[in-house]
Amino acid sequence: MEKIDPWGVSQIKNYQAMREQFGIDQFNFNLEGNRFSERSLLVGHRDFQLIKRAMERKEKFYAMTGLMPSGEMHLGNKAVMEMMIYFQRKGAELHIAVADLESYVTRDVDLESAKNIAIENFLLNYIAMGLKPCNFYFQSESFRIQKFANVLSKEVNMSEMKAIYGFEDSKKMLEINSPLIQASDILSPQIYGEPAPTIVPVGADQDPHIRLTRDISKRFSSLRIQDSKGTRISIGGKADAELAFSAAEKIMKKHGLAQITKNSKYRTLESPGRPSDQDAFNLDLVREEREFNPLATVPPSSAILRLETGIKGGKMSKSVPDSTISLNETPQEAGKKIMKALTGGRESVEEQKKLGGNPYNCPVFELYMYHLSESAADLKKVENECLSGTRLCGGCKKEASELMGEMLTSLKEKRESSRHLVKEFMDFGSK
Repeated sequence: MEKIDPWGVSQIKNYQAMREQFGIDQFNFNLEGNRFSERSLLVGHRDFQLIKRAMERKEKFYAMTGLMPSGEMHLGNKAVMEMMIYFQRKGAELHIAVADLESYVTRDVDLESAKNIAIENFLLNYIAMGLKPCNFYFQSESFRIQKFANVLSKEVNMSEMKAIYGFEDSKKMLEINSPLIQASDILSPQIYGEPAPTIVPVGADQDPHIRLTRDISKRFSSLRIQDSKGTRISIGGKADAELAFSAAEKIMKKHGLAQITKNSKYRTLESPGRPSDQDAFNLDLVREEREFNPLATVPPSSAILRLETGIKGGKMSKSVPDSTISLNETPQEAGKKIMKALTGGRESVEEQKKLGGNPYNCPVFELYMYHLSESAADLKKVENECLSGTRLCGGCKKEASELMGEMLTSLKEKRESSRHLVKEFMDFGSK
């Protein structure tokens, strides 16, 4: 069994096993112009078809992520933000939460320091990467996020939190409450806006947060679709039965369902038919339910990224600085780390030339995959040269160091030239 720990530093060993164990679908969508999709770095999803549909039809959807202001932004964080920027360009309304409450309790970072880290180490890099103004906010300053987290806590018990996260009795209460604040972050765009698909791009280790939030969203729903040969909707919770029946019947008829049977005793509506577009039916049902249930939301979708390997193995994490490259490092600092990186090379130059290397088990090749090769043709060249033995590890590291230095230098220049835009983000988030 795979153990998924959002706060740990271990790698996922088998993504197929992870998908099977936690009910994650394989990512088979083609996202034009997205290298993570084109290079099979997206290893799973939950209801991503809703997001693809919204992008294709230019319908409303949200994109949401958070950041932990406890240290430097590193290359692993960069991948998630590139996904966010991609969705912003495709029309998403973006929301970015600064998890300063979590960093306070888990990393002992005071709120003022967390604010400085969030701006200097993260936001400036986001802007340098191409992020446009969006709802960038701090959890500690958002009363409505904290308020809604308390509402959500009504539907979650300690046994469930232990089952999902492995919490022990020694955990501080704010640590235990942190996932509920994150669930509030994810659902709040819909709660304080309107129901719409919400995409949360995450590393594979963050899937527990998505599972919890999707479960909570469904629990607050009054119109629940049940397994049936046809279409059966049950009325849950304390919803007014007649209002709920009326709303459900309206959507069933809109989607061409006939012979609708109402059972007042068991609070169900049933039709022998099925809607031709199940996703559209589900979305319409949530939107209609919002007329009488202010907590009705579309369960959030996810696009799950393969975890980038650290320079010295394991998951790339700020908890292991020697194995991680920060976006605020100098080219010299990054270069020294790359030159000491693990590789998929052979034990000797002669053996490498004869047998070739193994790029699929090489942190340096991953740097090319995630960050350094802009074109597919360039990446393929690196891959083929490694496999054939014409590319040796020393030269490959040197080239990767130079390319990384160019990237970091460009980011630094853009950070400094973008500093005046920070206020625009702060003002946007306070609206």
